[in-house]
Amino acid sequence: MEETTYQGTHLFVWSGDKEKAIVLVHGGKASTEAAKKISEEYAAFFYPRFTIVSVDYRFSSYGGEELKDVLKAISYTRELSIKKVYLIGESHGAYLALLAAAQKEVDGVIDAYGPTDLLRMRTFATKENPQLNIDWADYIQVTEKECKENGFELEECIKRRSPYYVARKIKAPVLILHGTDDTVVPISQSEILVKRFKEIGKKNYHFVPLKGYEHGFSLLEGKVFEIVKSFLKK
Repeated sequence: MEETTYQGTHLFVWSGDKEKAIVLVHGGKASTEAAKKISEEYAAFFYPRFTIVSVDYRFSSYGGEELKDVLKAISYTRELSIKKVYLIGESHGAYLALLAAAQKEVDGVIDAYGPTDLLRMRTFATKENPQLNIDWADYIQVTEKECKENGFELEECIKRRSPYYVARKIKAPVLILHGTDDTVVPISQSEILVKRFKEIGKKNYHFVPLKGYEHGFSLLEGKVFEIVKSFLKK
């Protein structure tokens, strides 16, 4: 593994085969440790058959500088002359992966228990899981400040930064994995994205609701791993 910086974005890179690459977007808040850890976890299973690039995205507003870091990671990977580039995101990372796929061409996206509509997530957090509002208050404050500075009301600004509202721009195949017992990001967040895909006539997606699974399950174990491997063979 090597660490590198591409246009100001910090990356952890495992240089493997040039046929396929996985760009990893970790969950939770911005964390160099999390970016490194997820690269090691996936490298144990996919390196050197895949080149692995994990993005150490910066703390910012929702879909702000953090998204720019993911987009730069994709550009970096493309410059390695990799033939196929896949995005894998977990939780907040899945949110960013979907947004990135709406702006840059990739060959596939794996969305693992990611939020897709921030407006509905705020409502859910307020009513069902107030701790989320506390945990992510800094993100919300920064986002609101940035939106106002750019002349947008918070609601309209959040819509522009939610995968649900830009679903039409996501051209790549999408694999959606979500546990039915998720109390952090409810499975309804994936269900509404699936509904939106159907409305716009998108065909190249696959939704796998996982009965009894909670938030944060590993993509590298059991039947989930088999589903992931199958998707990455396409």
